[in-house]
Amino acid sequence: MGLNSRELFERKGKRIHLKRLDTEYLDLYVDNLMNTCAETLILTVTPSVFNKFGIEKYVRDAISDSSRMDFLIFTNNTEKLVGEVVLQDIDTGNRSAGIRIAVDKKEDYGKGYGTEALILAMNYAFGMRNLHRLELEVLNINDRAYHVYEKIGFKKEGIKRDANYFNHKYYDLISMSILEEEYREKYLNDDYSIEKLLEY
Repeated sequence: MGLNSRELFERKGKRIHLKRLDTEYLDLYVDNLMNTCAETLILTVTPSVFNKFGIEKYVRDAISDSSRMDFLIFTNNTEKLVGEVVLQDIDTGNRSAGIRIAVDKKEDYGKGYGTEALILAMNYAFGMRNLHRLELEVLNINDRAYHVYEKIGFKKEGIKRDANYFNHKYYDLISMSILEEEYREKYLNDDYSIEKLLEY
């Protein structure tokens, strides 16, 4: 049986699956992003005001940018688009990248979608892109996200003081990272499988 190249850019978990951002999902992506809840925009430090033209340009640029990989997060049972997880600033020389995630609607918080999407994206980053280090930043007021990142293996590296400004106030950004050997020690073993991987 031949290998479907598209499957290289898809990851399936227990609750959700990841698909690479593509123009075929453009209308769905535009609608989802235009209706993202305010809390998500604030906690993911997203200052932009979205419009259809801007989002369409973003998608075209993202698809052609070799320094990033954008995945959309779909639920397994309903094929609902719930967010995205993105590898960005991929540095092949230093084998490093940034990672960010957004679950767009408050109704989808707390269901494990983000946790599973991050684990699957890390699996792709370390297993398919041969990266060594992933890093992210999280607002100091985003306790829920910080504890998720810590639970799945990210380690706190430092604090960027007063790095984000919103509504007359400055907030700190916490820097975190995970290395490939830390990921493999936590998730991979002799009976490795995606199913085992997601028994967190």
